[in-house]
Amino acid sequence: MSCDLTDPAILEAYQAIITGTPTNWLILGYHDTRDKISLYSKGTGGLEELTSNLKEEVLYGFVRIEDRFALLAYVSEQVSGLRRARALVHGKAVGALFKGSNVQINTSSLTDLTEERVRARLGLIEGPPSPAPSSPVMPSSPAAPTSPVSAPASRPATPVSPGPVAAPISISTATTASEVSSPVRTGSPLPGVSTPRTERQLEIEAAERKVREEMERQKRAEIAKRQKETQEREAREQELFAQKQAQELERKRKEESDRIAREAMKKQLMEQERLRGSGLSGYITIQRAGSPFWRRRFYVMSGQILSFYRDENDRAPVSDMKLGGQVVHIQDASLDVLIPNSFRVDLITGETHYFFSDSTKDKELAIAGFMKCNESA
Repeated sequence: MSCDLTDPAILEAYQAIITGTPTNWLILGYHDTRDKISLYSKGTGGLEELTSNLKEEVLYGFVRIEDRFALLAYVSEQVSGLRRARALVHGKAVGALFKGSNVQINTSSLTDLTEERVRARLGLIEGPPSPAPSSPVMPSSPAAPTSPVSAPASRPATPVSPGPVAAPISISTATTASEVSSPVRTGSPLPGVSTPRTERQLEIEAAERKVREEMERQKRAEIAKRQKETQEREAREQELFAQKQAQELERKRKEESDRIAREAMKKQLMEQERLRGSGLSGYITIQRAGSPFWRRRFYVMSGQILSFYRDENDRAPVSDMKLGGQVVHIQDASLDVLIPNSFRVDLITGETHYFFSDSTKDKELAIAGFMKCNESA
């Protein structure tokens, strides 16, 4: 039945109470969990404000009254037996964390948490009430001296008899009581005697050290966690950067390889046309700018003109495309139209035409022919 008390707000509120700040009470609870205890609330209104914030569940409170501290374990009568047993175990764990407490009060009734009863448990209320004053002495009895015990402490009674013994006894008794009680109430130690206040102070200092050590441990753990997350993030970023660099280098290498191959093919085509007097020809499928349809055509490239025929036996072309100085860009379009061996041709007019060939070789020949026609004088 171990419990989780790692909520940093608990130690912060506890340290604020034991170090004398205006905060003088706190309440811990489960927030609908089974074993995780966290800070519910805290305040500066003392025991009265603490009890006004209690609810019908298992709660733990810690309060400062004057220079003493009380740990409260409040278990509502509506709580089941199993939760009561678990609260008993968890209360010990809370008590081990709040070592500065002078007393632990376990209760299921708010009547046990009145100011008078808690002060009595903390030893802040002195012994039994003062007895009722004795009957007044009649003036006709000159022989009866005034008793020093029955005289109020605030104003000593004037003795009836002027005898020399009564007054010294009254003064001596009052002085002795003052001397004995004064060190205990004010916390001034008698010579050679360790007072309860000194022991409590040592306990508070030890608790403060534990709180500081725990907060420092949590701080170091948080710093280490952030450093680890930063290192992992930087490693991922470096890996992604390296992948992007490799992809970019591969893309540039392929583009350069394709460019060299096309240049060589273009020169070859130009040489063939010079020697034979005829341009490049073959079958290709075209989707003109603004049209949703693909049409298969037989094309012939000659000079700066690209002519399209329905088939290779047609005498008259269906349409022509003048390419000289009109082509702005030619690039692969396999990802755009999801068709193998496809490419796009962007013209200076802003139009874009898509083409695809029957094979990779036919595609490269067609692209080289476009480049040749575009550059032909």
